[in-house]
Amino acid sequence: MKKVIFLSLAVLLAVFAIVNNSQSKIKTYYSGDAISFNNEVYVGSTNTDSLEILKLEDGQLKLIAKIKPFDAKLNRYDKFYDLKFSVEDNHLFVFAVSGFTLYKYEIANDVLNPITSQRNTYWEWYTRVDKFGHNLATISDKGVKIWNKDLQVIDAHKFTNADNPHNIKADGDRFILNVQDGYLTVYDRETRLEKTKIALNYKETGNRQAYQDGNSQLYVVDDYYAKKFDLDGRLLGSFQHLDYNGYDMSGSGYTDYVYFSNGLGVVKLDKNTMQAVSSANTVEMGGPSGWAMGLKVVYADGEKIVVFNNSNILVMDGNLKKLASYQATEETDTASLENLYLNLDHTFGAPGATVVLNGGGYFPNEDLHILFDGTENMIIKSDNRGRFYQPLVVPSLSADRVDIKVDGEISGLTYSISFTVTE
Repeated sequence: MKKVIFLSLAVLLAVFAIVNNSQSKIKTYYSGDAISFNNEVYVGSTNTDSLEILKLEDGQLKLIAKIKPFDAKLNRYDKFYDLKFSVEDNHLFVFAVSGFTLYKYEIANDVLNPITSQRNTYWEWYTRVDKFGHNLATISDKGVKIWNKDLQVIDAHKFTNADNPHNIKADGDRFILNVQDGYLTVYDRETRLEKTKIALNYKETGNRQAYQDGNSQLYVVDDYYAKKFDLDGRLLGSFQHLDYNGYDMSGSGYTDYVYFSNGLGVVKLDKNTMQAVSSANTVEMGGPSGWAMGLKVVYADGEKIVVFNNSNILVMDGNLKKLASYQATEETDTASLENLYLNLDHTFGAPGATVVLNGGGYFPNEDLHILFDGTENMIIKSDNRGRFYQPLVVPSLSADRVDIKVDGEISGLTYSISFTVTE
């Protein structure tokens, strides 16, 4: 068997130096969505904090829309966290989430038109939006909510992944997949119980997505093998790759092939035998400093493979030949040095009590706006590591569960934590 992907040590070291996001001056692409509509391919991402919509046309991946949500209360632009395409009654829509708000847009004649938005009143901070089978789903630290076409919540599940919400997904109506803490967990929406928990082998945590095909078979890639399981967790086949981070696994559902990304590139497998059909090194294919992470496969005159490839978004055909790419160009003056986090020394307290809030992951030495239950409480400054430590006095509020939110003024980074006001 031919070697799937090869990269020299010198090039590999250069790639690792560039994909270190804390040092990068260009916002990178690592996740998003893609869809085939009327046999045309649309791609979207919110990795630049904007909702970006692109279309594959005339051998190019063309940007047709780029917007940010406007927060009228704070008189500033906020950021989007995730998007999901959806076809309803032969119309193409895109849903996006920003904080407590779910947005719906229609794409018509390559124009993004706002349809509606809905801000929740229960302080649930959406981190993702997806389609779970036929229904829309939002994901937060509080769990998964299932919506109907009228944007009414019809079901909810306490199924979470606070560190990597990207890893929660569902390709059908019944089972939810989640890669977390070294396991692939399968949750049954009908019984509302965990059905299967499968051990995987990862060197570190991060964004990883599994895939379920129309025969209810499961596909996932860890840092050593791409694997195929049944719903009871029995291993049905595997393929050893090059011991780099396994990210996403995906398929169109129209062929006998599945694909996975492992940083260095993309591998195409026959899903019946789990043997390699072809592979592509994407480090330079879409432009310098590629690193294949997020992966979507759609069908439009054959399979199209969309790779969120660090310095670019790359589209390939079913033979893993390049069709088009779109370069990351949006600059950031500085960057956070770690993932966002918030902690409280107490998670409940009466009005007048003092609690200590600490956090990190913001830009160094930036102004941070602390909002208690939606009202600005104070402005402080992060230290040279982007961290802070701040005592807070619980304001006069009725007994309830509320959110404490911290907004970075320069970075636009936002995070929140729940707090219970007692009598």
